[in-house]
Amino acid sequence: MKDRNELIEEQVLRENIRKMVNTVKNKRSELELLEEQTLRKVVRKLLAEKAAVGDETPHEKTGINALRKTLKKIIPQIRDDYLSLTTDKVQRDSYMAHIINGMDNLLAPIETNMDAPDVSSDIDLEEEIEVDVGDDEDEFLDLGMDILPGEKEEEVEEVPETDEDEATLTRGLEDSDHDETGRNVALSTFKQVQGTIVDDFGDLANDEDRELYHDYLKTNILLWRDKFEDLLSTNLPTPTTPEYEKEKDHIEGNEEELFEILDI
Repeated sequence: MKDRNELIEEQVLRENIRKMVNTVKNKRSELELLEEQTLRKVVRKLLAEKAAVGDETPHEKTGINALRKTLKKIIPQIRDDYLSLTTDKVQRDSYMAHIINGMDNLLAPIETNMDAPDVSSDIDLEEEIEVDVGDDEDEFLDLGMDILPGEKEEEVEEVPETDEDEATLTRGLEDSDHDETGRNVALSTFKQVQGTIVDDFGDLANDEDRELYHDYLKTNILLWRDKFEDLLSTNLPTPTTPEYEKEKDHIEGNEEELFEILDI
């Protein structure tokens, strides 16, 4: 049987082994965090470099050049608002669905007005219209309103003003089940970026340029969405080596051997 001193030494030994195992685990966690931070920095740098290179050479289509100018202004706002929605991915899905829908609704009437034919009126606006106004009071039409001075004006119930931006953003999605937080943040973004989109798109008179701008506006926002989603992803691969996996499986349950390897 082991004497008291041996039992104490064994207990101290096991305690030291546990401390060493915990130290190894903590070091591993710190390494994973460092690699994640490094990866994020690399991704941001690549995105910045890609944007910089893209601005150097004008595209052969004016519509794409106009879109590039637009994206340079609106993507930072979309990025900040999108990355703020971290509670649940459904918030970000709702945000992006409303942003794309709002841009479609925003540009559709502008395209319609541009495509409408220029109708020149054959009517002479200065044509004199003669109206025979008689003195017969029977021809006076009573409108049923007290609008003369001194008469009491009928009170009209005020109708709440409609938020046109919200209507543009949500038109077509009324029956869809989307997260309300994502929609609200999308509305805030939409109010910030819609002026830029309307101004840049309004400069385009060529049909092909307008079509390219509209289509690739949505495409590029969705591609940037993918990049933002990568930044939010925490499912990074755990750093490992074949040797580590082999030793890890061997050491588990054999802590005494770990102690011998560490030579402590």
